[in-house]
Amino acid sequence: MNRCPKCNVYLYTPSDTCPLCSCVPEEMDAASEAEAKALFGEGAPYPNALKRRKFTVLALKIILFVFAVTEVVLIFINRYTTPHIWWSAITAAAFLYCFLFLLYWVQHDSGFAAKVGLQLIFTMVLLYVIDYTTGSHGWALKWAIPGCILFGDGIVLFLMMLNRSRWASYILLLMFMGLCSVAITAILYFTKTGGMLLAAIAIAVTGIHILGAFVFGERAVARELGRRFHV
Repeated sequence: MNRCPKCNVYLYTPSDTCPLCSCVPEEMDAASEAEAKALFGEGAPYPNALKRRKFTVLALKIILFVFAVTEVVLIFINRYTTPHIWWSAITAAAFLYCFLFLLYWVQHDSGFAAKVGLQLIFTMVLLYVIDYTTGSHGWALKWAIPGCILFGDGIVLFLMMLNRSRWASYILLLMFMGLCSVAITAILYFTKTGGMLLAAIAIAVTGIHILGAFVFGERAVARELGRRFHV
């Protein structure tokens, strides 16, 4: 049995780091271990770290699979709609980039909402700049940025499941993505550019996500908004 020197929690399952703070746990001597078992019994007073790790690995594999399937679909869309511009190569690089950063975030369990939000902003701005500098073909607003928002929805859902004790902290990020989806749809509508399908899907998916958060976690969301806006 190990003990985290920072959180002072006991880890009954093998773990190189504390699942709460990522600090390296200390191995307990026989006397301390016997005292902890006498106090808490044979059951762990802290969630099973090994079970959580298995869940995380499975979730990452699912995300990687979804990325791969999505990229294949985007390649076909690219091939039969705009074969003269291989924007699907950019989405492939973006998927790989985001997945690698997701691996890093999972290993450093803190400030996920802010990290995801900043990363989405950076990626969306970068995609628009690439589109604009290569001739402003419109693929960024029509496909790439709404796709990033949908990707963000998936990431937020994954993080809510991974950090169930702090899931309400992601509500502002969901609202931000919803506003981005509405703004992109409005731009496409008023400029008569067309191609609003994926942006509309992003609005629907993010809206359902937000609605579900309010319906199933009304009190937690209210506390989070009150804490954020001091109301």
